[in-house]
Amino acid sequence: MSELDRKKWNSRYAQRAYAGRTHPSELLVNALEEWPEQGGRALDIACGAGRNALYMAERGFQVTAMDISAEALNTARRTAAENGLSVQWLEQDLDELGEIEGAFALICMVRYVNAPLLNLAVQSLAPGGLLVVEQHLRTEAAVIGPNNPAFRVKPGELGRQASGLELLHHFEGVTADPDGRSVALARLIARRGD
Repeated sequence: MSELDRKKWNSRYAQRAYAGRTHPSELLVNALEEWPEQGGRALDIACGAGRNALYMAERGFQVTAMDISAEALNTARRTAAENGLSVQWLEQDLDELGEIEGAFALICMVRYVNAPLLNLAVQSLAPGGLLVVEQHLRTEAAVIGPNNPAFRVKPGELGRQASGLELLHHFEGVTADPDGRSVALARLIARRGD
């Protein structure tokens, strides 16, 4: 990402563009209800203001969360402190991330498209580790989300990127966002073999 991207995201979070979006991703909630992990290290990639990282911390994970926006991370730190939660917050240009250190029991990447980074995430799963990914899907339908197709995955792309993992859940299509608006998503839950 460029410095321009950093400024754009800092401006959005400073203007509280996502202030109402404090609930964790429905996909993450369902994943941890259906396939409960027993804690361990978790990673939230492109965490924004931390809604998913905070949920994972509440569930007993040792969470590392990264995002390019210092403004978003400051909001996340405040929320974590107010709720007595411990999360390692990292300001990181995700396009510049060359590796992910360590192995994780749970990796979450919600509504951020970056194929090389997703490949790194797949490689960084511990044996038995769970990958939870939700990305905007390319579609002709009138939906919310980015207009630029570079920020949407092609149909079938997400499943190909998780090849080699045990596929637990996969969905592609138009659905309702929590606020009731139509959104086109590719969703995936997959596990690395033991």
